[in-house]
Amino acid sequence: MVSGLKAGEIILVDSDKLSKLFESELFKEALCSHMPHFLPSKRWYGAKDDVINSVMIENVFSLNDEEDTFFLIVRVSLQEAEKQFYSIPVRLAWENGAKKIFEAQPQSVIATVCYGTKLGIVYDAVGSKDFATAILSLMRKDSETDVGDGAFLAASATKAGKELIKSVEGASQKLLGVEQSNSSIVVGKKIILKMYRRVAVGNHPEIATTSFLTEEAGFKNTPAYLGDIELKLKAGRPMALGILQAFVPNQGDGWNYTMDYLKKFFADALDKKAGGDYHADYLKMVETLGKRTAEMHKAFAKGKDAVFAPVPVEAGDLESWTEQVLAQAEKTYGVMKNGLGNLSGEIKENTENLLAHWSVLTDRIKALVPENVKAMKTRFHGDYHLGQVVVADKDFYILDFEGEPLRPLMERQIKHTVLKDVAGMVRSFDYAAFGAVLMFVVPEHRAIITPLVSDWQERATSAFLKGYFDNMQGCPSLPDNKQTTQDILDLFVLEKALYEVIYEVANRPDWVAIPLNGMLRLIDLNGERK
Repeated sequence: MVSGLKAGEIILVDSDKLSKLFESELFKEALCSHMPHFLPSKRWYGAKDDVINSVMIENVFSLNDEEDTFFLIVRVSLQEAEKQFYSIPVRLAWENGAKKIFEAQPQSVIATVCYGTKLGIVYDAVGSKDFATAILSLMRKDSETDVGDGAFLAASATKAGKELIKSVEGASQKLLGVEQSNSSIVVGKKIILKMYRRVAVGNHPEIATTSFLTEEAGFKNTPAYLGDIELKLKAGRPMALGILQAFVPNQGDGWNYTMDYLKKFFADALDKKAGGDYHADYLKMVETLGKRTAEMHKAFAKGKDAVFAPVPVEAGDLESWTEQVLAQAEKTYGVMKNGLGNLSGEIKENTENLLAHWSVLTDRIKALVPENVKAMKTRFHGDYHLGQVVVADKDFYILDFEGEPLRPLMERQIKHTVLKDVAGMVRSFDYAAFGAVLMFVVPEHRAIITPLVSDWQERATSAFLKGYFDNMQGCPSLPDNKQTTQDILDLFVLEKALYEVIYEVANRPDWVAIPLNGMLRLIDLNGERK
């Protein structure tokens, strides 16, 4: 028996084989009825703030000849947002096998089933010890399998990928638990298999970008592309299911590394042990991050085909940037005005003051956009911040070229100014500094720590920008005029802060001061840049 499960949730079935169960429409409907409970509990589910109207299985197909693992592509219809699609590999376990999985991975259980006197579970298979092995086997063989309805499951690997797959046969596998939109498995500490959860039809930006950076541009500071697996639908339309990359041993991502650093700095500062050039080593590392960011952007500028070739910034782009940031400002204005009741103290006063002088902000936005600019648009990271890099022996590797997961695939593959990425990292240092104060410093010590962390934030940002601009010399992606470059950077820093305000008003009113002060640093009541 499988304990801890409610009898009312059990699905009665007439077979103990998953392949037979998926022949039944009634079973598929019953399984879908469990998804509104299962999906919102997952870190990778992207519509937690919306209401699920219905879930339907769009595609179901076996991963292998053994038919022990099936991929489900489910369509989630929502009350507010557009429908979303998710990939869920599933397996079936019975009796003691089900009990072991339920006890070890209760979060993986989708539904309980009963066949005669046997109880079992349908569960998410990604955490299974041999799931990655099955995927890697397909990649190594460059497999393409007819899965019905005119669709094919296609898996392939590069030459280097095949060699690494062979080298990790029988090696340990570890499912990582830190990601928001995917599920990743490290195999043999040499390769990492990332399975996409929210999926869509179209060329996936991460697969296209990492293969370009690895195989064409020769960019070394991102985990090398080694292969991928996708569902080819009718007319050859692709739906990416996963990507294989080299695994980079590391000391964690840049965000957590920085949080740990600041936590120690705060303690040392309060104990008066933070004298001398305390930040020298950290600032040297951040300058390296700026250099690696520049190298990434120069790699993007090497594109030759239509997908990656640079294109000039045109007058229409400048108009679009203006409209885009003004639209964000208008949305933020409404949220701030409606959210005043959630604010208090100095944050509320500053918010009211900004709202009363909102035209200063919008005038500043218009002033930051140049009349014309000589620069190139390229592909770019698209969601760049300290959490998207890992620290490895005082160096940085850049990860996750998916772009913002909530945006449609096509929007995540546009060309833009690379300064969008730079703006994202600038805002990330701001959040690191003042978020760390809110998380680690008790109120009575904040008067001491705040000026110290303000100094750190300015120095860290300056070090990053120095490393970046020193290594972008001659790159056509940047305007040849320094003031124009600074203005465009400020424009997108401002846009990012405007976006952040909306999130904080709704979720963390005490944190509104971080993006609010970030905005105020770019303007004053006279509309002049500070």
